[in-house]
Amino acid sequence: MENWLILIVRTIIGFTLLLIATKLMGKREIGQLSVFDFLIVLSVADIMIIGIENFDESMLIFIIPMVIIVVLQKIIALIGLKSPWVRDKMDGKESLIIKKGKIQIDAMKKEKYNMNDLYTQLREKDVKSIDEVEYAILENNGRLSVFTYKDKDNETFPLPLIISGKIEKDNLKLIEKSEDWLLEMLKKQNIDNFENIYGASYQDGKIKIVLSDKKEVK
Repeated sequence: MENWLILIVRTIIGFTLLLIATKLMGKREIGQLSVFDFLIVLSVADIMIIGIENFDESMLIFIIPMVIIVVLQKIIALIGLKSPWVRDKMDGKESLIIKKGKIQIDAMKKEKYNMNDLYTQLREKDVKSIDEVEYAILENNGRLSVFTYKDKDNETFPLPLIISGKIEKDNLKLIEKSEDWLLEMLKKQNIDNFENIYGASYQDGKIKIVLSDKKEVK
């Protein structure tokens, strides 16, 4: 009976800590987790399970590494906000798989992404032919974002051009624009420095900007 009580208490503690850890990571769904964050969740969960099952050791021995892992994740995430290099290494980088109806073979090989994967995800998007696709981007969570020529006619999808003061050069290439063009667009909205921009996205031929002080520029 005593062992059952210990098991129940440890399970409640472990489950509560796991909820706190995932909440601190700021994610909402498993599908939104990068590979790095998913490994963090698995590591914390494994430590929790070992702590629940090991009655001979204090729960504190298992709580400490859980806390350390979560703190490290938060530190790396904060660094990633300022450093695109760190963000790309930890979270992965989006890859352009289809460009103007043409499959990008080098990108497919780099991501170890085969034709079966591509056709499966295109079918899930109700795309019948690659010729219908203007751009297809393999996101860092493994999902495929598909933009068809029909989408372009309707101008329905936004593209991030600046994230945390850093220019997304690949997305600029995607819309066939230059950094000089971007700077000129910012000057028209009385913004001389993009480093204080929290986020800027391009949609319907316009740029929507959110400054670091949370003010939105229209």
